[in-house]
Formats: sequence, C-alpha cells, structure tokens
Amino acid sequence: MNNKNVRLADGRNLSFAEYGPETGKAVIAFHCIPGSRLEQVGNSDLLTALNIRLVVVDRPGYGHSDFQEHRTLLDWPDDVSQLADALSLDRFSILGFSGGGAHAAACAFRIPQRLNHVALISSTAPFDAPGVLEDMLPANRDLFELAAADYRQIEKQLAPVATTPEAVLGLLEAPAPAPDKAIFASEPFRSMYIANLAESIRQGLKGFAYDMSLIARPWGFDVREIKATVSLWHGGQDINTPLAMGRYLADTIPQCQAHFLPDEGHWLMFAHGKELLQSLAGES
Repeated sequence: MNNKNVRLADGRNLSFAEYGPETGKAVIAFHCIPGSRLEQVGNSDLLTALNIRLVVVDRPGYGHSDFQEHRTLLDWPDDVSQLADALSLDRFSILGFSGGGAHAAACAFRIPQRLNHVALISSTAPFDAPGVLEDMLPANRDLFELAAADYRQIEKQLAPVATTPEAVLGLLEAPAPAPDKAIFASEPFRSMYIANLAESIRQGLKGFAYDMSLIARPWGFDVREIKATVSLWHGGQDINTPLAMGRYLADTIPQCQAHFLPDEGHWLMFAHGKELLQSLAGES
C-alpha cells in the first residue's frame, strides 16, 4: 500500500502517498471528510501525461497520521509546510476537495508565498456565512451543528452505522443525486473509494468527527484576505456542500476563477479530473 511518512517538529507522524512522476509539478491534495491518502484523482497515465507529482496527505487522525487534539484550521498550513520541506518543495500547488477545501483555504491564507495555485473542489465555505447552509441535507446540517459543540458526540452517534468502509460508502451514496450515483457505480472508482474509506477509519472515527467540528466552527481567518490565486469548481446539484457555498467563496475570495457545473454533484472531481489537473499543471 502506498504509504510514506514524515516526522513533524512536535513529534507527530504525518502520512502521505505519492502518485505520478517524482520530477513532475507538485500538487499536494487534501481529501474529503472522511478520506485518506488513497483518495486519488487521475490515474498514473494522466498524471504522467500532465507531468504532475500528486501528493495526497492523511490529515491528523486519518490513515497513519497521528491525531492532534486542539488543532485549528490554521495549524494545518504548518504541517503542510513541513511536509513540503521534507519533500524539497519550495513552491507547489494544492487541491482541496469538500472538507479538504477549508484546509486548502487556510493554506491559501497563511502560506500564499509558497503556492503556485489553489483549487477548491466542491468546497465547504465558512458555516457562519449568510445563507450557505440553506440547501444542505438536513441530516448533515444537524451532524455539523452537533460536531461544532462537541466532536465526541459525533463519534458516538456515527459509531453504530460507520462500522465498515462499505457502510460509510452507503451513507454517502444513499442521498446522492444522479450524477454522483453514476460515479459511485463506476469502476475503478468504487474500489478506490472503498480502500480510501477503509484508511479513513483505520484509527476509528475521531479524525472524521474532529474534522467535522473544525469545518463547522469559525475558521479563524477571513477568506476575503486570501492572496493566493484560486480556482473553484462546484456542482449545481451538490447537496453535501450546497451551491451557495461555492458562490460565497467565488464572490469573496479576491483572485478566484469560478467554474460552476450545473449538471454535476459533489463528487465532480472524479468526473472532471483531467480538466482539474490540467488547470493545476498550467495547461488550460
């Protein structure tokens, strides 16, 4: 299994996987909630053709990365900087999918001088922004509200139903709109995503639950102050991170080029991987 590790300054282990040519243009990717380093966009042939070195990192509490109590979103850019230093990367691009988008936004805010480009895919927006929660699935909205108050309650609530990767996939798949269901039904996506979800809960549900609390609480920075160049991709049928979230980010991040895809859902990254990676490679 693709698993590499770096020891951080505070002694924690940070795990990651690499795909594509080692000498390619570096893109560090931040996975969904839940997710792991096995959440790969694009296959080896595409990454080679685009000359992209894709580095997907387990956030704390997922896969083989040590859990970090009391962390904030603005702690994440330091972890990413240490990973990049370990890989001898001076500058790089980042991609954040879904809940990983908030972590990418934190990097865009904190370390813009190291970033070539930032892609926010089906990204969450700050939950306290006006109107962004109105079209979210009510069950998801309730879970995030509970997580913001106490992530341990989410651990307890999800434990009986998120017992296996297949069970977690079922929870994601059941309410999904038609474009997402088509992606879930396809191979090799399904096999990849089940392996990804298995890694996401390797240590239990603490990383999953804590990530939810981070997203739902105030982020600790204003996206209006992001100085990095950002591209945003959002589906019109997204019920996990509603379209209003994408529109808010597009309207408030200063250097943001938005791509709204009316016929796509939340998992559009896996239907449009080539276009997304081309934008990060500087080829479109």
